[in-house]
Amino acid sequence: METANGLGWFRVDHSAKDNGLRLSLWNGTEVELASIIARVRQMFDLDVSPAYLDVHMQRSRPLSVIWKRNPGIRLARTWSGFETVFAAVLGQVVSVNFGKILIEELMTLAGRRVVHPKTAERIYLFPSAREIANSNLSGIRTSAKRRSTLSVLAAAIDQGTLVLEANADTVGLKRALRNIGGIGVWTAEYAALRGFGDDDAFPSTDYVLKQELTRNKDLEISALRPLRGYAAVALWRHYALRRRL
Repeated sequence: METANGLGWFRVDHSAKDNGLRLSLWNGTEVELASIIARVRQMFDLDVSPAYLDVHMQRSRPLSVIWKRNPGIRLARTWSGFETVFAAVLGQVVSVNFGKILIEELMTLAGRRVVHPKTAERIYLFPSAREIANSNLSGIRTSAKRRSTLSVLAAAIDQGTLVLEANADTVGLKRALRNIGGIGVWTAEYAALRGFGDDDAFPSTDYVLKQELTRNKDLEISALRPLRGYAAVALWRHYALRRRL
């Protein structure tokens, strides 16, 4: 993480004693601390009202049953919407674990190598749009089409024809993302859901969500607007729990 003092880091731990989260920050300023706290609160969805969600999910009987089985669900966000868009492209049609490997390959090929401020380990920062656009991405183990999507996406951001902003007009953002070849409904919706605070984003083409909607034919997702994103999280969790049985 870049700070006014140079490279820094933060860590979030679960505090069982306080039934909460503990944030640790190194090499950040007092001014930056307030901004980081706000972003971490958003990442862990700490400001949502569980009671409000419980009432809202009653609009769909099948989902209300699933919701009650998984109390306290939050909609986890990412630190950076910019990074999320590229991660979503690399995460298309691959496992979560392999998606992480592809992100590491992108960082190694295009990112800046630095020394970790705490461990002194050599690491790579997530690259900027310009660094991605100017890099040879052939070493990333994904399709040529997907590598092309990364390059075109990075160039659009670097040139200002695509603007990524937190709390932006996500309807317009999703439309702009889908105008880039190789970015479809899943990528645009998932990026908006995780990276840009869109509570109503719903990646309807997602394999798991399609499976769950087929199993629960009476589940009317449209009735859950403007919180369909929470329905997606509940269905993903429900699917994962069923697979463990």
